[in-house]
Amino acid sequence: MIRLIQNEWMKISYRIGTWIMVGLLVLGMIATLIFAVKTNDGDQASGDWKTELQSINKAKKQELKEDNIGFYKRSLEKDIAINEYRIKHDLPPADQFGKNAWAYVKINADLLQLVGVFVIIIAATIVSAEYKHGTIKLLLIRPPSRMKILLSKYFTVQLYSLFLIAVLFILSFILGAIFFGLNHDYVHLAYQNGEVIERSQFANMVSYYLAHCAMFVVLGTLSFAISTVFRSEAISIAISVLAYVVGASITSILMFFFDWAKYLLFANDPAQYFADTPTFIEDMSLGFSLIVLVIYWAIFLAIALIVFQKREVKTGS
Repeated sequence: MIRLIQNEWMKISYRIGTWIMVGLLVLGMIATLIFAVKTNDGDQASGDWKTELQSINKAKKQELKEDNIGFYKRSLEKDIAINEYRIKHDLPPADQFGKNAWAYVKINADLLQLVGVFVIIIAATIVSAEYKHGTIKLLLIRPPSRMKILLSKYFTVQLYSLFLIAVLFILSFILGAIFFGLNHDYVHLAYQNGEVIERSQFANMVSYYLAHCAMFVVLGTLSFAISTVFRSEAISIAISVLAYVVGASITSILMFFFDWAKYLLFANDPAQYFADTPTFIEDMSLGFSLIVLVIYWAIFLAIALIVFQKREVKTGS
């Protein structure tokens, strides 16, 4: 299996498109770096931030007295609790500091959406490309079973996903440390189960990026299954990218109106539990979302394995 994975890794490493994706990711980081440097205000800690937070809380408490329900109400409660905690424990908010390495890593977290598209493209083509170029028969006449061949391609997709996320995280931290330094004064606060907890910037960012890893595993599996079923690069990429771009937006709308939407794939992105906003549906939790994602992952992978095992091999798109 390891030899098969090495072979698949060599295949995608020889593709020009693979390194173009890495190059685009690096260009994205350079663009955000330029923006961050030009908008960095340096140390702002001299402001009367406690009075400002007290004023903000007063306005938010007034809003709570109105008929606010659901997501907006929980968002207000979270903001009020965190502001009160900062005032009580003398912990200035982020806008009282200049940017630091971890702030830059957080800015680049938006580029994870680009990573998601790249992972989907690789997963959507790694099987269908074999059909397109007529090399699938050469693969299947080898001693390894069909299942081993398909799993080697699947694990390669997941390794590429981890590779892109590692490049984004590590390079972001290095660039951030060089240009902004390591400021340890700011303390990140999270709001969980009605309580405010302190979390280091490192732990918060690592958790956020790892949460995206979990989602990309499932998205990569979905795209991989589509590639196995349709055998066409164009169709596989189109369906996978469309599902990724439109699926999240449609799910967000449905979650405003229906509780059953919490069982949908894009409603259970683990990253939402490490973001600065509460979940759309109150009774959702990280454990619940992980269980839902595991079920989707198992279904998508099973479809890919069953179809690849039983289908007659035909080359061409």
